[in-house]
Formats: sequence, C-alpha cells, structure tokens
Amino acid sequence: MISLRLPRELEEKLTRLSALEKKTRTEIIKESLQMYIESRDDRKSAYELATRHFGQSTGRGNQGSVNHQEVVRRKIKRKHNA
Repeated sequence: MISLRLPRELEEKLTRLSALEKKTRTEIIKESLQMYIESRDDRKSAYELATRHFGQSTGRGNQGSVNHQEVVRRKIKRKHNA
C-alpha cells in the first residue's frame, strides 16, 4: 500500500480524467506507473546503443577497433611493397 500527496492541480486533473475515462483514480495511477516503469526498462545506455555500430563504417565488421593496428601495418606494408 502506498499513500502519496498530489498537488491540488494534479489531483483535480486526475479527478476529471477519472470521470471522463470512467475509471477510478487508482486505476489511472496504476496504469501510469506501469507505463513509466516499462518505458524505463526499455531504455538502453549509450554504450548498449553504440555497441551495435562499433566498427560498422569501416566494413571490417565488429573487429574494426580490435584489429586497427594490424590493418594499419598491412596498409603500410602494401604501400612500401608496391
């Protein structure tokens, strides 16, 4: 059980919405809280979002950052052997 105080203006809006939707204020608060929690669960960190894109612009797949030194060495070697 949770008890909370709402600012008067917010409580009035909730009461009006409750009458309009034909739902109890508790139902509306529960739905709103559930939606908020679900939206937070769907959030990903900047790292999680970026890991999908690391190494993609080079065409070397996910190993681009791992193999960077080796790629540079091969290019220099090819340049001098040409």
